[in-house]
Amino acid sequence: MTQLSESDKIRQLAEDYAYSPFMMEQIMINFPDDYMGVIRAFNKPDVDTIRVNTLKSNPQEVKTLLEAKGFHLRPTKWVDYAFHVDSSDAQYRLGATHEYLKGKYYIQSLASMIPVHFLFPQPGDNILDMCAAPGSKTTQIAQIMEQKGTLVAVDAKPSRLRALTSNVKRCGIKNCIIFPFDSTQLNSNNLASFVPNKILLDAPCSGSGIIRGDPNLKKVKNDKDIKRLSQIQKRLLKTGLDLLPSGGYLMYSTCSFHYQENEQVVSETISQRKDIDIIEPFEDIGMPGHEHIGDMEFGYDLIKSRRLYPNLHDTDAFFLCLMKKK
Repeated sequence: MTQLSESDKIRQLAEDYAYSPFMMEQIMINFPDDYMGVIRAFNKPDVDTIRVNTLKSNPQEVKTLLEAKGFHLRPTKWVDYAFHVDSSDAQYRLGATHEYLKGKYYIQSLASMIPVHFLFPQPGDNILDMCAAPGSKTTQIAQIMEQKGTLVAVDAKPSRLRALTSNVKRCGIKNCIIFPFDSTQLNSNNLASFVPNKILLDAPCSGSGIIRGDPNLKKVKNDKDIKRLSQIQKRLLKTGLDLLPSGGYLMYSTCSFHYQENEQVVSETISQRKDIDIIEPFEDIGMPGHEHIGDMEFGYDLIKSRRLYPNLHDTDAFFLCLMKKK
């Protein structure tokens, strides 16, 4: 039997699983240990997940109320105020219930909750969310802060700001200042006397990790957008690290599996700095980031970053890297 060449193998897999050859090759590069497991996992249906807004309710109350409407809820791993939801027998859509409209829960993937979980907000913190809209992580930060301390949420696009403002209001958050601004241009003068001791940078990205929710992402033809986005990501990360005071923490995350948006962005941004350490997360969630891909070296410390894998964790593919300023 004739063995397929690597390029023929990529083309064949791309055809079999409805990917572009470019995206199939990217999966094989970024998941070298089990790319077939990842391909199969991306073909599984997306699972609805909610985060209970503990400012307005508690997990048991929300579970009771939604199950009375026909939803089936089961706890998530890692986050004790979240549930996976089966809506097949429900009387309403998950985003159209009275409880949702009252802000008692937020529809958010489990992977999306982990960046804030690792940043570990505390009541009394000063936290900057650099790319805040539409507000999933902003509202998660706020509920953990228990309305104590200051949260500044920044986003530049008017259409996304409307969604951010709506979600902050719906969730009953009172300690959040929404700042319409381009975060690549942020500096200490823009923020006046506000000095963040923690920063969340959930960077704009290609979204390649959320193929379950958007199968159109299988068909990306080339890396043009990835290259453009990686330049924005590096500018945002440099800005965030410059704003961070000594002893402060910054969480960099994306819903992309491309190393060009993840390990490479972190490595190239901090390689010339002596004031930044990558920090091992306080909880054993996810797998270590790549210290190298092929002959590209990102540095040994990148194994302290984390990746969520669809085949291992039954989540979207996510990248997370917690950094501390010395």
